[in-house]
Amino acid sequence: MNYNYNIYNASAGSGKTFNIVKEYLKILINGNQLDVYKKILSITFTNKAVNEMKSRIIDGLNDLTKILEAKNNNPLVECIKNETGLNDE
Repeated sequence: MNYNYNIYNASAGSGKTFNIVKEYLKILINGNQLDVYKKILSITFTNKAVNEMKSRIIDGLNDLTKILEAKNNNPLVECIKNETGLNDE
């Protein structure tokens, strides 16, 4: 098995949650299993941070489903497209 770990340790406001959400969504998009989300672990220290991450993941998924409708450049969606090589279609 291949295990990859990413650790984000930085000060407040540095983009940790953005990067974690981006990586989570990239794994979902590129995963070849329907239940790939069950193999992702993210650890944080407060319930507030957990709720923020959940909210941003759901918002990110929602933004991805509306990619063809929304002509505005969503930074998260743009990063995912650039890093995965995927296009709007």
